[in-house]
Amino acid sequence: MLGIAGWIARGGPETLGDLVLVLVLTIGGTALCTGALVGRARSAESRRSAELAVLQHAAHRMSASMTSDDVGRAVVEETRRVIDYHNARVYLLEPPDDLVPVAFEGQVGAYEPVDMAILRTKVGRGFTGWVAAHRMPLRIDDAQADPRGFTIPGTDMVDESMLVVPMQHDERLVGVITLSKLGLHKFDEDDERLLSILADQAATAFSSARHLAEARRLAAELRQLLDMSSALSGSLDPVAVADLMAEHLARAVGAEQAQISAWDVASHSLRTLGCYPLATRAQLDDVYPLAGYPLTRRVLEDRIIASVDVEDPNADAAEVDLLRKEGTSGLIMLPLVAKDQGVGLVELTFDGRPTRDPGLIRLARTMTHEAAMALENATLYERARNLADRDHLTGFYNHRYLHERMSEEVVRAVRMGRPLSVMMLDLDDFKLVNDSFGHLYGDRVLVHVAELIRSTLRGSEVAARYGGDEFAVILPETAARDAATVAARVLDAFRASPFAAEGRQPFPIGASIGIATHPGDGGSATELIAAADAALYVAKDAGGSVMRSAKTGQTHPEAVVHVARRARTPAHPVAAGEAAEAVAGAVVGSADRWASTGDPSASTEVPGRRPRQYGVVGLPFTGLGPILRT
Repeated sequence: MLGIAGWIARGGPETLGDLVLVLVLTIGGTALCTGALVGRARSAESRRSAELAVLQHAAHRMSASMTSDDVGRAVVEETRRVIDYHNARVYLLEPPDDLVPVAFEGQVGAYEPVDMAILRTKVGRGFTGWVAAHRMPLRIDDAQADPRGFTIPGTDMVDESMLVVPMQHDERLVGVITLSKLGLHKFDEDDERLLSILADQAATAFSSARHLAEARRLAAELRQLLDMSSALSGSLDPVAVADLMAEHLARAVGAEQAQISAWDVASHSLRTLGCYPLATRAQLDDVYPLAGYPLTRRVLEDRIIASVDVEDPNADAAEVDLLRKEGTSGLIMLPLVAKDQGVGLVELTFDGRPTRDPGLIRLARTMTHEAAMALENATLYERARNLADRDHLTGFYNHRYLHERMSEEVVRAVRMGRPLSVMMLDLDDFKLVNDSFGHLYGDRVLVHVAELIRSTLRGSEVAARYGGDEFAVILPETAARDAATVAARVLDAFRASPFAAEGRQPFPIGASIGIATHPGDGGSATELIAAADAALYVAKDAGGSVMRSAKTGQTHPEAVVHVARRARTPAHPVAAGEAAEAVAGAVVGSADRWASTGDPSASTEVPGRRPRQYGVVGLPFTGLGPILRT
């Protein structure tokens, strides 16, 4: 066209050759222009194809990422393939207004990796915060000149360009992508377009990763609930259930210790049931009064969840003092609620600051509600079992439980190779009490006797009311001589505490005792109880106030002296006969039988009964005193 224009301006070609030349030049120029345009189009097409390939690869990589951190790394690495930058940051929105960096990439000088904590910002602060607030892309040719910017502490003031785009999914802000490059006017419209496409893909990937993380969290919580429920279903012992609760709750929230307590509303106190680790039980009190701990009372009464941090100046002072005394720093308290009633308290203790993760606290609350029902069921079962296993008058275990527990103790004694004794006790002349004062009065005597027996026993020893005025005591890991000591202690308590009521003159309580020891006196619970009972009646048949044994028929005065020395101070040794008189009715651990005078010639046989070796001791004691013998 230029050739034709020049030809016309000069008045046209003068010859045919000039005309041909002009036409050739015109056609050639047109071809060159067309080729250039086609080349540019093909180059752009090739570049766009490459960009499209990169975007597709980026989309595939981001969609395959399982966590938010993986998605963030994919964003900064794939963006570099299509946009030249020196620094890239990916932020996620944490409601309500925190923008938290999940990925960072820096390449030169001032953009070398930095602490992620200093990159945190908020919606509305700096270029990143502005984009989050307005949900619009922002291209800044000179970052220093734009008042919306905010300089990150510790970084240099340099000339740089920035490109910031929002990540949105279903009209919800997910986060922000921020690019920086040294120099001015370093990003163009194509860069903005490409980054916006990547941001849309990243928003979808982040949302999917969050949904996947949430699904995994819910699955993990469900697994924890199922594990705890399965463990709790294996026991109906409230203490065992509480220990399991404490362990599962502590592990779920990362607490170092946990304690489960029952709320005694009447006494305004908490009764310790379970703990984790189990080794901490020795450091815990059985009962904790609520007086002086208003926050704990509020958790119980208002059924709220409370957190205590010793570093918090507004924390409850009483709880903070207690935590510091125990050497811990954080506490979370949750109420135990069953059937819409507060029944107890869960305390989760941390060596450091207590967790503030709302997901973990929700999990702990859910687990607590689930476990509260299991604990309530175990408690109800224990109450029902106690009604079935215990004598309602004395509170001791009953005849049926005695045989069950004795069988268990025999198995344990065999397995551990340890001794086991059982003591049978029968009140002397108790029938006279009922006949003289009535059965209600007699019941009061039985209650008094039960309290005296209970006061002399160790925690491992099990007392039972065998029937009527007969009692039994299981003595685990106790040999015959030690069982004799226990029997002597019981008789001493009887002597020291005569029964007095309703203005009547106090009268002493007498009893006869028989003892059997495993394995010498029996290999089963039935045999041991029968042996102890037989020894008891040997003592009964002697008429009281004498020491009887049904084993060998030989005298062992040293045994009497041994018992006598327990009854008197070591500074006053006594002879065998004196010892018999001093401790009439005491256990001597021998198979001999003496009259109250200490005469060893008395027979060991009982009229009408075949002589038998029980390996046990008959233990008569004085009767109910002159009042009942007149």
